[in-house]
Amino acid sequence: MSLLRKKPACPIHGCELCLSHHGKKTNPGHYWIEVQGAPILYCPECHERGTDTSVEIEAGASNAFLRQLIRLYDGFSFPAELGKPRIRVDFNPGRAVADGLPTTATTGQPLYQALSPTPAPPPAAPPGRAPGPQEAAPDDTQTFESFEPRRPRHHLDQLVLDQETLARIREAVNVLLSQDLLFGCWNLGSVARTGRRVALNFFGPPGTGKTLAAEAIAAMLEREILVISYAELESKYVGETPKNIRAAFRRAAETGALLFFDEADSILGKRLTSVTQAADNSINVARSTTLIELDNFDGAVIFASNLVKNYDSAFLRRVLAHVEFPLPATEQRRRIWECHIPKELPLAHDVDFALLAQYSEHAAGGDIQNAVLLAASYASLRQGAAQVVGLGDFKRAIAFILDGKRRILE
Repeated sequence: MSLLRKKPACPIHGCELCLSHHGKKTNPGHYWIEVQGAPILYCPECHERGTDTSVEIEAGASNAFLRQLIRLYDGFSFPAELGKPRIRVDFNPGRAVADGLPTTATTGQPLYQALSPTPAPPPAAPPGRAPGPQEAAPDDTQTFESFEPRRPRHHLDQLVLDQETLARIREAVNVLLSQDLLFGCWNLGSVARTGRRVALNFFGPPGTGKTLAAEAIAAMLEREILVISYAELESKYVGETPKNIRAAFRRAAETGALLFFDEADSILGKRLTSVTQAADNSINVARSTTLIELDNFDGAVIFASNLVKNYDSAFLRRVLAHVEFPLPATEQRRRIWECHIPKELPLAHDVDFALLAQYSEHAAGGDIQNAVLLAASYASLRQGAAQVVGLGDFKRAIAFILDGKRRILE
């Protein structure tokens, strides 16, 4: 449903958002193209306080138009004497503004500026001529030093998961693999409010393979993965966490990487209704910023959490599929034990992986990995021919780990 037909409420003040046409996209995927006059919905109270909780209307449609415009622009050969023109796209040529949103009180700039999905670096100035004002680099206040995507280290055939979980992952990933057919040939983009963005939610106990599965999906898509933990987003300075969230989404858009949020409940938890101090308001703004950036994102994003019940309901409806990662069953535990034993590790003749699977009931894959390391350390304390890992070492190690977890959780 169009946001114009059903205006959302401000996540902080609960009031209905107002319509304005001051949305601006700086460098929307191309250095020579800029956008102004995009319709947005904003909260007057947030605007007065200098907080940006605005929402772009029909972002998927405008982004689809801009992508076609960029393809047309890049496919045209401009003669050297003509040079490449700068194109300004105005989605409000009549200059009509519903409620009036001139500029922010502090910066004098439009309140809403959409982040570039795939910005290109500014071209070099022609030889013999100094760069003019039109060739100045775009203003970019975000820093991305800590947000670097990397190549995935795991593939789907390396994961030891139950068949239902694997099937749900494959079904969800197929939406990404079939985008040209779904959105191009079958025109599902005309009815998809989220555009081409695909968001998945992985939930389950720690150590059950959520991060490994995200890497495997990135490998299937032949993309890099950008892993973001809450520790990288949180800042002790008020207002910095939302900026970090925007930077993470922008970095993923620039690089085309699959965006993976670990500990996602920290940024997508239920918003606080009783705001008594600045820190409470900052939490709400950070969570609202995540929802806004997710709405405007046009790529693939996966959220993972051990505390899925803490999620805000506004996030749940934005997710294509929720995939549960349960604790492994007996047969899966046997395969996990085998996968974590390198060929160089000296094993005693009594090691039986089927028995280890039975001894490690309620263990996650991460627990078994830690148990292998701990059992090997036991063997390293011995000398000579006794320096091999036996069944007793593995049993002792997994019992030690599971007993510790039980004591903490009780």
